[in-house]
Amino acid sequence: MHEPLARYLSQIALNALSDVRFFEFSPDAMRQPSISGQTMLGDRGENLSSVMQDICRDPERKAILLSWLQELTPMDAKDFDFPSDFTGKILLHLVEENGHKTSAFSASDGTLRFLGILAALLSENSSNFYFFEEPENGIHPTRLSLLMQLLEQEVARSQKTDSPKQVLLTTHSPLLLHYLSPDNWDSASLIYRLPKHTESRITPILNLPDAERITKDKTLGRLLESGWLEDTTYFLADEEESQ
Repeated sequence: MHEPLARYLSQIALNALSDVRFFEFSPDAMRQPSISGQTMLGDRGENLSSVMQDICRDPERKAILLSWLQELTPMDAKDFDFPSDFTGKILLHLVEENGHKTSAFSASDGTLRFLGILAALLSENSSNFYFFEEPENGIHPTRLSLLMQLLEQEVARSQKTDSPKQVLLTTHSPLLLHYLSPDNWDSASLIYRLPKHTESRITPILNLPDAERITKDKTLGRLLESGWLEDTTYFLADEEESQ
């Protein structure tokens, strides 16, 4: 490969990697006050309060935020408040219909994780590629279907803009896979390691032997919880060793 072309392709790869945002939310970090004007959400959810404040300055983004918050949590939230402490830092408060205010310190881990995902997707400093590590952690199982709807709808909405988004999730949760839309099954991959091998492998689930036929009657979550995916990796190992 010619050096100019190699340099050009390397720069494209570096630019793409620099646009990736990795999130592994920590509710403890998300509960901390932040400096007003900080509009970049940290990898653990730092600066949640100031990012939310910035989103709420835009009526359209605030309406989307409130709509999803009301769907995703049992709280009857109607607004947000951002009081400052004696150091000038601000803290997010959720305002309910009856006037009750719940601070980030008192909000549940699940509510904060939902807010973190919303803040990441709606932030002014949004990226084109998001990586969420096990987003189901701390979220009530009855809300996982809404979580998947949120991610799929926001990605679909972004495709109609000048800044389309991609989202990559890692999960061990059959429930989360249950709620993945069949339209996106071709994007689901299995990461596994065969016995006697040191490297991990990745393959689209629908490329596994007989997967397309089986998924006509079962969800991907059912394949995971039944052990079918794990059994298939052992089948692949036996097939590889026989060659």
